[in-house]
Amino acid sequence: MTIESKLDTLQEQLNTVCELLQMTINILNTKKAVSKFLNKSEKTIDNYIKNNTFIKGKHYFINENNRIEFIPFAIVDFKKNPQYKLKILEDKDNVQKEKVIEVSSTTSKILKGIV
Repeated sequence: MTIESKLDTLQEQLNTVCELLQMTINILNTKKAVSKFLNKSEKTIDNYIKNNTFIKGKHYFINENNRIEFIPFAIVDFKKNPQYKLKILEDKDNVQKEKVIEVSSTTSKILKGIV
């Protein structure tokens, strides 16, 4: 077997894997599928939407039936590159102010282990 034929075989296999991956990713448009893929509860997905961890127009959109539909490639990107936000609430003169600090994925994993 020549190198060219080996490369052609590899290219065919890669194309097949890419097609299978695209078919798999396309099912990530419901809350249930996203929660299973991210290994989070559906309530956590609701919280991600509520606190803008998932951004409308980037991670999800409202479809013609007025339902939330997720954008599969953005969900995969979210899993590969998580940008968790740490919220710090300050109570000064009974007025709460919210600070949002973005932390790296390593730091967020450490903090999730502590909390």
